[in-house]
Amino acid sequence: MSNEGAGQRVGRPRRSGIKGSVPREDIVAAAARLFAAVGYADTTVSAIAREAGLGQSSLYYWFAGKEAILQALIDKNRESLETARALVDDPAAASARLYRIVYDDVVQMCSAPLDFYELERVSRAQPEEFQDFFADYRELETLIARVVEQGVAAEEFREVDPGAATTAALALSEGLQYRFRQGEAGGTERMREFAHLSASTTVGALVRDRDRVAAARAAVESSV
Repeated sequence: MSNEGAGQRVGRPRRSGIKGSVPREDIVAAAARLFAAVGYADTTVSAIAREAGLGQSSLYYWFAGKEAILQALIDKNRESLETARALVDDPAAASARLYRIVYDDVVQMCSAPLDFYELERVSRAQPEEFQDFFADYRELETLIARVVEQGVAAEEFREVDPGAATTAALALSEGLQYRFRQGEAGGTERMREFAHLSASTTVGALVRDRDRVAAARAAVESSV
């Protein structure tokens, strides 16, 4: 794992001599590009450092090695799963919980160093190194389906198949993050609107009372 407390460290100067922001995310993004291009096994720490514009010793200041960088990449893909774990048995309305999970999932994918489809491709090509990716995805599917099932049981949602609804929700989110990345204008506000679009479409297709969609969106907007 990454060195403890690294998130609070002040960024060291790059090889250009310009002192920039904390380079942890740049290192993970550089590694992700190389994992996708040449494979995890053939990616060296020195290559990651060069791709990130750092000396190898500076990279080791942030990460103990290549395995720690891979773990950071996988952890980045776990943010919406953590949301789902926290909310699956929360007493709040299923619509509000589902909205938040889907919203966080899109934000996570849009801000990740790799396009989700590319990460999935890399994971399938290198299953041993990326085995956690598929385990996390299956758990996220299970937790979302449970929230949908709870909403149906409470008569908050229409009668739907929870598994099919979950598949549709995730497919929509994954497609929207791809479109976000293809757009010429990015930025935080656009990313959030894509996340709201995915969440409101998913929840809106399930609820019996459409007012719940607006309430769920307002709850998210007040917390981000």
